[in-house]
Amino acid sequence: MTDSKKTPYVSIENRPLLSVDEVEALTGVPAKIIRANVRNGLLKACMAGSTTMRIRRADLDAWLDALPAWHA
Repeated sequence: MTDSKKTPYVSIENRPLLSVDEVEALTGVPAKIIRANVRNGLLKACMAGSTTMRIRRADLDAWLDALPAWHA
């Protein structure tokens, strides 16, 4: 018997919208750095409701591509 109310699992790599905690888990960048970049306008985010911040995967990828390379 299948549970029709059960939400299908979608892996974090395939989600179009990510929470700050999911972005942190996916990238290894601390949540406070992610939030600071959103506040500074360097990383786009959208609000799902009044307090739930979500980051589009495309915006995350663009932000990661724009990060400066570090050379020792």
